[in-house]
Amino acid sequence: MENGIERVEDGWDVRPIRGVGVGEVTVGNTMRLHIGPHGIEVWSPAELTADGVTCSVHAYGRINPGRMPQLLDQVVAEVHAADSGVLRVRFANGWRLDVPVPPEGPGGAGGLNGCGDAGWIVALRGRHFLRPTPGGGVRISGRRREQG
Repeated sequence: MENGIERVEDGWDVRPIRGVGVGEVTVGNTMRLHIGPHGIEVWSPAELTADGVTCSVHAYGRINPGRMPQLLDQVVAEVHAADSGVLRVRFANGWRLDVPVPPEGPGGAGGLNGCGDAGWIVALRGRHFLRPTPGGGVRISGRRREQG
């Protein structure tokens, strides 16, 4: 696809983010990774695997918030949104961030964190967006060109 989001056997690969370092990590009610002109926001609980150790991280739930800034300057090797709705971000040093499908119902998609039906979102230059759908699946959208 011209936007760099390519269909693969089990989901979608986001190619424009490959080889780019995380320039900023913001932790508030969400975790935001700024990767060049692109971004990844995570609202759901996720798993961060670093140096062979896996731990839960969740900005809104304040679960291991000190681990998230360790992603600063990490170079992205792969971003993959599986058909199941799972987001996997793999870094060049072998670290990995896995965000599962957001659960449906209270406390899950559209629950307490106010993120609507997304547990994560990937934005490419603010024009093309990937996000999971509750219970599984991936939605891809893009801004329509403004006509003058």
